[in-house]
This record gives sequence, C-alpha cells and structure tokens, in this order.
Amino acid sequence: MPNLEEQIIEAIKKVKDPISGAPLILTEATVEVKEIQQGVVLITFIPTNPRSQRALTLAEAVKTIALKQAGVKKVIIECKNHVLADIINQRLNIT
Repeated sequence: MPNLEEQIIEAIKKVKDPISGAPLILTEATVEVKEIQQGVVLITFIPTNPRSQRALTLAEAVKTIALKQAGVKKVIIECKNHVLADIINQRLNIT
C-alpha cells in the first residue's frame, strides 16, 4: 500500500491534459509532497513558468486533490518560483 505522499502524487497524475494525455499538473509544475505530522501534508508547488497565469488554479487543484485522500486532515501549500507566490500562499493557507 502506498504511503500518503505517494498516494497524493498518484492522484495528481490522474489529471490529464486533454490534448497530449500527459499529467497536466506535473507538466506545468514540480510538486513535492511531505507528511509533516500525521494527516498534515506540506506540498511544495513550483511552477515551471514563474509568470504562469494558471499557477493559482493548479495549486488550488493540488490542494483539493490532496484533501480528498484518505488520512489527510490539512494541506499546506508552499508556492515557490512565481511572481505571485506570496499571494498564492496566503490565499491557499487561510485557516
């Protein structure tokens, strides 16, 4: 049985680009998942394009997907390498 981190990455890979069939989120960003406490996951989201207009949408999708996984209680998103990283982080980590 995959651990929580692997489970989240596998779920993210299921979101496919409709044209190429490639994992949509993983073609647009690097995603690293780490369980920092039981049920609490830190996801580092690094868009390949630091000015990507879809960064917020994709980061929101990652958070939504992660929250739907069994055993996940809380998701913290850490966006890096984007001109609006601070805004994305604030918006997605409001408690």
